[in-house]
Amino acid sequence: MSDGLAIFGERLFDVFPDNPDEPEADGVSNLYRSLSNASQTGKSDTMPIQRYDVRDPHGAFTVKWWRPSNTPVFDDGGKLLYILHNVREVLFEDWTGGA
Repeated sequence: MSDGLAIFGERLFDVFPDNPDEPEADGVSNLYRSLSNASQTGKSDTMPIQRYDVRDPHGAFTVKWWRPSNTPVFDDGGKLLYILHNVREVLFEDWTGGA
């Protein structure tokens, strides 16, 4: 995972790129699409469960599964201020009902 202070001000997809060792990685493109959809429609966009590998403290990618949602926030005049990106890690137990 990443240290918040170390990544502050960096570009999202520079800090969280697709895993270069996973040829079918689609986390960046799917997340970009969801963020764009939320900003263009003005509505929350909940993504299906998404594989999006992240780096461990040593820089190696670790397989992770997430349940992301993106919610636009507007000022009183309707101008987009930011998008809240909320993720919950999906564990094996979540898929199997604890089996």
